Amino acid sequence: MIKFNYFLAIIILCFSYDAASKVCELSNIKNLESLKEKLKICDEGDKLYLTYDIKIRTEKLIVNLCSLEDTIISKEDINIVHKRNSGVSLICIYKPDRKFIN
Repeated sequence: MIKFNYFLAIIILCFSYDAASKVCELSNIKNLESLKEKLKICDEGDKLYLTYDIKIRTEKLIVNLCSLEDTIISKEDINIVHKRNSGVSLICIYKPDRKFIN
């Protein structure tokens, strides 16, 4: 019975972590100032999905916004510049650098 209780507690803890984090989706970011303003709705530990202009450096965003312990996915669509919502996208776990946000 004790093993069952431990098993049940572990299962509940595993699923409660994933349920607590949400997806924070920010689109059409043109500059860093607008990004900082829009990031106020995101909480640390959320899944962050950004689409932004190719003028913003991906490396700077990854270092300042993402948890480097988890997987980071970046995709560039620079061949089609006239299409709406084209550009660079970034998916990671949101863990901001305090200096960048302030």
